[in-house]
Amino acid sequence: MTNSSTIATKYYLPFHLLCHTKIVHTRDWNFAKASVKYKIPVIYERHYFQNRPFESEIVHSPFFKIAITQSEPVRESLIKSGMPAEKVVWLYNGFEQSFLVRQPEAAEQWRRELLAEGREHLVVYSGALYRFKGIDLLIDVAKKFPKIQFALTGGTNSQVQAYQELARDKQVENIKFLGWILPRERLVSLLQAADILAHPHCSGTAADITNPVKFFQYMAAGTPIVVTEIPPLMVFKNSPLVASWCEPDHPHKFAECIDTVSS
Repeated sequence: MTNSSTIATKYYLPFHLLCHTKIVHTRDWNFAKASVKYKIPVIYERHYFQNRPFESEIVHSPFFKIAITQSEPVRESLIKSGMPAEKVVWLYNGFEQSFLVRQPEAAEQWRRELLAEGREHLVVYSGALYRFKGIDLLIDVAKKFPKIQFALTGGTNSQVQAYQELARDKQVENIKFLGWILPRERLVSLLQAADILAHPHCSGTAADITNPVKFFQYMAAGTPIVVTEIPPLMVFKNSPLVASWCEPDHPHKFAECIDTVSS
């Protein structure tokens, strides 16, 4: 009874929102179902694989307008779970307008703070700190380039500490874990400060359904990008926006790409 989805669908929607609401856009399936019940047009957003069947009376309702995903594999999983194919689309992600604002002075300040003596190049990763995201791989890559500084943003305090310890255990001294960068403008200037933006990822199910937000933020930064070949990004394989592509799961392949781009 105290679940936020229950409160929203059973109490707020019928008693407080119904008289004002003309259309619903939600990632909460319960809220989507309740909206259809009350004859409100619905846009449903789903970022991950669907693992159970959809209720037929909901997805075939004329009030269920469309489902939006972020990759073709996820779209296919929704269709296999009963979503009408004509009601499912996948769209590219995007980025906030702030990522287009150039910040040369702030970017230069980042370089002064991060580049130790003897290191001229800066490689930046922005995103969550998980093994499947390629963070362990990136530590191994950094070890191959003692004269290049690596800086990684994101992660909880415990994740940052765990990866700092892993880097120390592997005797990798040229990698820094910065945690989440706030406000957003500081992250924008950090991406612009980099010589290379790293987009590693391991293969597997997570690679098929990943939400590649940082890829589009990277593009806005106007900095060379080294990208792992994962399904959601292959549509950009021939794009001049990416400096180099490499196979997943192989630190030496990613290292070769960085070497090529930085030289």
